[in-house]
Amino acid sequence: MAILKVQVEVEELEHGMFVCELDRPWTDTTFLLQGVLIESGEDMAEFRRKCEYVFIDVERSRDSIRPKLQQLAGKNNTLEIAQPEKMTAELAEQEQLKFQQELKVARKLHKKTRSYVEQLLDDVRLGNSLDTDTARELVGEITSSVARSPNAMLWLSHMKSRDEYTTTHCMNVCILAVTFGRTLNLDENQLELLGLGALLHDIGKMRVPLDILNKPGALTDEEFEIIKTHPVSGYNMLRQKEDMPAEVLDIVKFHHERINGRGYPDGLQGDFINLLTQITSVVDVYDAITSDRCYHDGIPPYDALKDMYAWSGENFDANLVEQFIKCLGIYPIGSMVELNTGHIGVVVSASEKARLRPIILLIKDKQGQRYNVPKLINLAHPHWSQKENLMEVRHIVNDKESDINLAEVVASEAVL
Repeated sequence: MAILKVQVEVEELEHGMFVCELDRPWTDTTFLLQGVLIESGEDMAEFRRKCEYVFIDVERSRDSIRPKLQQLAGKNNTLEIAQPEKMTAELAEQEQLKFQQELKVARKLHKKTRSYVEQLLDDVRLGNSLDTDTARELVGEITSSVARSPNAMLWLSHMKSRDEYTTTHCMNVCILAVTFGRTLNLDENQLELLGLGALLHDIGKMRVPLDILNKPGALTDEEFEIIKTHPVSGYNMLRQKEDMPAEVLDIVKFHHERINGRGYPDGLQGDFINLLTQITSVVDVYDAITSDRCYHDGIPPYDALKDMYAWSGENFDANLVEQFIKCLGIYPIGSMVELNTGHIGVVVSASEKARLRPIILLIKDKQGQRYNVPKLINLAHPHWSQKENLMEVRHIVNDKESDINLAEVVASEAVL
């Protein structure tokens, strides 16, 4: 009989082991989710402080750690460890090709959506009539793209600019919401309502004076009260459209509500905030805190997810945040990572069948020199699992401490 997890004393823990169970409740620790890939000394120290032993998931641990797990399994008189099924070379190549093909479609759609949002925001500023029919068409195309290959649009969502925050933010919240909604098994109609509300959620900001909207420093109490008018402003504009669905209006008006009742404009609590609006709220905050804005620099995706998990229960439904974290994965798209070989790259896509072995765009070689043309490799391909060629993610790198400009990498047509 074969097993897929091994009991390990905390003194035996090593980098690359995936801890799936503890000898105590997870709530007794500071970890983000119930399941942790050990990547740092801090992870190791936390387990050693709080536990006597843990259980390691063999399938989700790094390939390089499996000989050690085999040894520990024997030492503990447990049964033989089954080697998890690996992605075949053919399937890995198909997934990479599918992503690259969809990216060509997604780039055109992304450009078209950007032009539309820019025009929409200008129309709001000028008091012109709003073209929401085009918004519906674009959301339908985005939903179809995400269904074909969810990571293509997510990759493009990292083409951010501090100076064009509102435009890119509206687009990114739409992309993230549709991607997240799909993992929650929302039907096509719900996805399109969600996407439309997310795309239009911040149009009311165009009625906020620019000197307040783009203020680089802290807002005064009076200025913040003006900012807080934007959900109702957007709602009042859109409700004049006779065919605007109630679910979309709800998202626009209530995306700053929080389940503890401390949001605005109406102080709604818990289940009084509907699911589509809650989804938009989660992805809205995630994109906001990972983006460079006039008054702060964005933080890396993993740090953002840790913060949001800490805020859940008070600001967001805890289960919904956990589902969002699972949706983005251990290495969210756009994460800068260092491999065991010393190469530095960016996560561009990941298969649901191989979350620990994503597709990486290598930016720097093992000596730290930049490639003239970045190299795309799929770590899920069996070639990179062989001992002599082994490449795997060692840890996430803080892109703010790197000389790599992620937005420029994503914008480049040549690299993918």
